[in-house]
Amino acid sequence: MKVSALIIASATFAFFILCPRMVGMASVISGIKEVNPWLAVVIGAVLAIPLMILMYWVLQKYGAAYAIGLAVATDLIAAAIIGTYSWKATVSVLIIAIFVWAGIYVANLVSKALA
Repeated sequence: MKVSALIIASATFAFFILCPRMVGMASVISGIKEVNPWLAVVIGAVLAIPLMILMYWVLQKYGAAYAIGLAVATDLIAAAIIGTYSWKATVSVLIIAIFVWAGIYVANLVSKALA
């Protein structure tokens, strides 16, 4: 394994982790007066490492649909823990998940057609 390839792959993964959902969650956390948002972000990132490993394992063993299902479950769990859970948010997360799955499926078809 080449170290340079690992560094590039790791850096790109880090950029993919930063997404609009992260900004939204950081915004919610910053509104909690008793919490240092900087510390919450750092500790949350460390706590997320085993979840990311679990996500990759589920993806490899069971496929994208199950990995997306796990992502939906963790989103809903986070919303419940932070106290922002609602049926409207659940429907929104499910719609986003369907589009993500469809995007993965279509991207696979297109990349195979172009190969």
